[in-house]
Amino acid sequence: MSRKRIIGIVVILIVACCLGAFALDRAALQQTYERHPVPAVSLLPTYDLYQKDYPRTDVEFQLGEYTLRGHVYGPDNKRGLIVFRHGMFSQHQDYLPMITAMVDKGWRVFAYDAIGCGASDGDSALGMSQSPRDVAAAIDFARQNGLANGMPLVLWGHSWGGYGVAAALRTHPDVDACVTMSGFDTPLKVLSYSATSAYGILGRIQEPFLWLNTVIDFGDEANVSASDAVVDSGVPTLVIQGRKDTTVPYDDVSILGALRDRIQDLPTGKISLITMEDEGRDGHNNYFYSPASQAYLNECSTALQKMLDENDDDATAPEVLEYLNSVDLMKANTADPELIGRIDAFLAESVAR
Repeated sequence: MSRKRIIGIVVILIVACCLGAFALDRAALQQTYERHPVPAVSLLPTYDLYQKDYPRTDVEFQLGEYTLRGHVYGPDNKRGLIVFRHGMFSQHQDYLPMITAMVDKGWRVFAYDAIGCGASDGDSALGMSQSPRDVAAAIDFARQNGLANGMPLVLWGHSWGGYGVAAALRTHPDVDACVTMSGFDTPLKVLSYSATSAYGILGRIQEPFLWLNTVIDFGDEANVSASDAVVDSGVPTLVIQGRKDTTVPYDDVSILGALRDRIQDLPTGKISLITMEDEGRDGHNNYFYSPASQAYLNECSTALQKMLDENDDDATAPEVLEYLNSVDLMKANTADPELIGRIDAFLAESVAR
């Protein structure tokens, strides 16, 4: 066989492998972002538990062909409007303990469900790069419809939402402050980490194809750096990250990791970094709750899982239902007053500047 023919065959094989990897990643990403069903059992609270003490108004806004739905909590509060964005595979209701804690502090909170999540339209969350798009749309909607009513407007988000609120500063540097918790710096960083964690070196090889898939879907918004948006915007930003976060690793993926080495060159007080380091409260979201609440939640989670294992994962088994009815969901989901106090103090100082 001639050398030219061998080279041709090798080139064909390489192209075929690249096309296959691209197609595989595309299918995997589409499946990953599909709307997740509501869990059959959950230890998270629902609005029924808060309805009496925390009235809310219904709101919805358009983002292209999709209608996004949410609520304004504490509609009569006057300290400022917080636009809240939840994490991936969840909905804003999952964060009610923290949302209502900020309402108690006098803030008005506009919290909505992203595309493909909760009460909003869509069969898919579309992608990691989607988050800043709908945060920007939520900001515009809040301003156009008077939700802030002349008050300061600030952003707050967790994980996918933590990325979204920080990256949205690129297009909306006129907001008054931002709080980002457990957010990743760029979509490619977190996608590459997830692929490598799952498939080792094979996952690392997928990085160019993950990038290409994201670019096809989001163009020049595919890989916006949240840390760059924070720095370039000049918006006062509080960044919170767990030291042992395994979803958004501290050093290699997180916004805090990207900002840590740059902060000495930035204006004093504009960016504040908080590393959560206490054992058992240093992960992706286990620092949300008070220590006592987290301990009780862990206890309940262990007991519930044991019962599900004993009942072949039947969420309707009498033993499982009886246990769920016995759980004090408010006790298991009490926002950490120290965390809420630090967020409240940062926002108060920021809007007073």
